[in-house]
Amino acid sequence: MIPETLLRVERLRKHYPVTKGILFTKSLGFVRAVDDISFTIAAGETLGLVGESGCGKTTTSKLILNLEEPTDGQVLLQGKPIHGLRGEALREYRALAQAVFQDPWSSLNPRMTVGRTIAESLIVTGWGSGEEIAERIRELLDQVGLRAEQAMQYPHEFSGGQRQRIALAAALASRPKLIVLDEPVSALDVSIRAQIMNLLKDIQARDNVAYLLVAHDLATVRHMTDQTAVMYLGRIVEYAPTKLLFGNVLHPYTKALFSAVLPPRPNRQEDEIVLAGDVPSPLNPPGGCRFHTRCPFAMARCAREEPQLHEVEPGHLVSCFLHEAA
Repeated sequence: MIPETLLRVERLRKHYPVTKGILFTKSLGFVRAVDDISFTIAAGETLGLVGESGCGKTTTSKLILNLEEPTDGQVLLQGKPIHGLRGEALREYRALAQAVFQDPWSSLNPRMTVGRTIAESLIVTGWGSGEEIAERIRELLDQVGLRAEQAMQYPHEFSGGQRQRIALAAALASRPKLIVLDEPVSALDVSIRAQIMNLLKDIQARDNVAYLLVAHDLATVRHMTDQTAVMYLGRIVEYAPTKLLFGNVLHPYTKALFSAVLPPRPNRQEDEIVLAGDVPSPLNPPGGCRFHTRCPFAMARCAREEPQLHEVEPGHLVSCFLHEAA
């Protein structure tokens, strides 16, 4: 059975105006943080969003969490547009889409007990009576491997891994359909990362929650995700089922990214790909293919024409002239 599409992102753009001056402002153009991207996430599925810093991953997650208004395009959750919501409709969306951020210390209020932190979203959405909320807090703490009596403690009394469990419990409180995971394990010790990743997968298997995983760590993406989208300068350049992508990388940028981050495989001869130059400014991206100024395989047409995402094998999309159909 084909899983139901939970989240649909269609032709999404976010351009930030750049101006100069105070009294007499002059427009310098727009930073194209996100520039025409589309993808879907099914219920119970995880999509990984990867790329260098500044590629648009965080802006994409803010747009999906309705923390930013798009310049163009739309985001639909369960078939309903999320932007422009007000009042009760917005509160309902906040209950359906939650987030867990990179640093659990900064995302938790140090003056609130753990129980109060978890209860916050339940109180705002009018989830139930005081006793029902207290029971839900006990249930959530048990789910993330903490004790019920720890609800009376404060964040500083916990380790980094425990604080991330608390942040996850708070995100799960309203029984969301989608959780945005923004580098959820990168601030943790290596020994704790596997515990949190396995916890996330267990929760997903039990509750059928979908994840959008924003990450630099490709090992985490490989372990956690069903689909992976690779971003460069606000665009998706490669998009495929994770197992297929890691087994057959096609885009030159993805190859360079993987060669720099993933350890070499002992049974394969692989050379590290070193890219020339710096990432161009999103204020003035290159014409044609945005990667052509750094690509070791660039052709003359790459500077003139912009390649579009197209399917080269079932489910595997790439934006590159090297992989056009014959």
